[in-house]
Amino acid sequence: MSTDWIGRQLGSYRLLSLLGHGGYADVYLGEHIYLKTQAAIKVLRTQLTDEDIEHFRTEAFTIAHLVHPHIVRVFDFSVLDNNPFLVMDYAPNGTLRHRHPKGSRLTPDVFLPYVMDITSALQYAHDQKLIHRDIKPENMLLSPSNQVLLSDFGIATVSQNTLSQTTEDMVIGTMAYMSPEQLQGKARPASDQYALAVVVYEWLSGARPFNGTYVELLTQHLSTDPPFLDEQTLAIPHAVQQVIRRALAKDPHQRFARIQDFANALEWAYRTANVATPRASSSREDVRPAASITSQTTRVRSGAAQAPPPPPKAPSRSAPGPILSFAAASAPQLTTSARSVGRGLGRLTRTVLLAILLIGALICGLGYATYNQFFASQDTSPTTINQSGATTLADGFAQAISTQHYDQAYNDLGPGLAKKNQFEQDAQSEDQCNGPITTYKRVSSTMSGNKLVETYEMTRSKLANTYNLTLTLQGDSSGRWQITDYQSGAPACPSS
Repeated sequence: MSTDWIGRQLGSYRLLSLLGHGGYADVYLGEHIYLKTQAAIKVLRTQLTDEDIEHFRTEAFTIAHLVHPHIVRVFDFSVLDNNPFLVMDYAPNGTLRHRHPKGSRLTPDVFLPYVMDITSALQYAHDQKLIHRDIKPENMLLSPSNQVLLSDFGIATVSQNTLSQTTEDMVIGTMAYMSPEQLQGKARPASDQYALAVVVYEWLSGARPFNGTYVELLTQHLSTDPPFLDEQTLAIPHAVQQVIRRALAKDPHQRFARIQDFANALEWAYRTANVATPRASSSREDVRPAASITSQTTRVRSGAAQAPPPPPKAPSRSAPGPILSFAAASAPQLTTSARSVGRGLGRLTRTVLLAILLIGALICGLGYATYNQFFASQDTSPTTINQSGATTLADGFAQAISTQHYDQAYNDLGPGLAKKNQFEQDAQSEDQCNGPITTYKRVSSTMSGNKLVETYEMTRSKLANTYNLTLTLQGDSSGRWQITDYQSGAPACPSS
């Protein structure tokens, strides 16, 4: 559980009210006790050890030196009673999530300026060897002059190095926006590009490309292509679709080389759609780099100022060839008739070929079905179930518990294992008496047939020693897994 800091003093600031909270921190409105100026105070929801405090100070020092017109400025940081906090600029106009609630569809003239401002900030950070790791509308704030400010560089970097430095499987960020490589603990600058592409997809269509529980989101990010945007309904140029899909590539090497290149390509895709003549586009068409699009736009614009090309010269009438003279003079009706016959034969040929193709496809389909049914009936070998799905499920449960997302953790349990109200009440009680989970890591994994037992070593802020969380998972022949039992070795909480 998080501590209520309202009315208390952190550094030179007295905390007046709670502005918001997330999985790793709470944000308060603070007032300087002498200057009476306001600031946002972000308190990390953890207790740091002496070693963690040094890591926090090092990272906070780096973050405080990020100076950019579209990055929230961090101008102070400290630790009070092992509670780390950051003092930042206060953005009174809220977030882009508040301005454009979930389900909102934005037009390019609204969201393109957002994208250009955000990518400018991210490119600056990437050039400083920093990765944000938590790009989402909730971390895009609005200044008093309604300038977009990117927030939470502090949480994204500090949290990774201080809250879970001993945990390989712990990842920072919001699952719905996280790239495949970040989910595997290997974040890189291209991970921010992927997350921003998810945000753009959401602004265009009103929905994120991937949704569901932790496990479903993990599976979709790792192995499922995003649904195609409806270009007709949403009036999206095909080139825009291609730009977004490239930024959402599962392999980070297939995305744009820099996040600024992504923003430039997106902007040019819209500009060229408004300048160039519309044409049918193949779904396999590659996204052209910004330089190519720029040169084409330049040619179109420069061509508009030039005189049109001269019309083609008419054929000379002074000396027609003998064959041309014969055709023109003697058989105009024969020529028209021959063309009609030729068109009829062409249509007949295409119809016959189409019929042959359809019959061939039907025969192949029936043959495949018969073959599959026969050999499937002969296959009596035991089914091998993929363990990776179970590990993903177990990791999602452990992370949901550690970030106090009890409803998502409950959704990962098998039916009938526990009642939701009782499960959440027990989890909250454990957090209250033993303190929130600060780190966790998988220490053993035992597979026996279709059953897997995963054991995690857990650390809580109020416990001197670690304890084990043991999850038992059962799989079926289709590869689906369920958590059928969970046992926490945490000390029992006294009954109220």
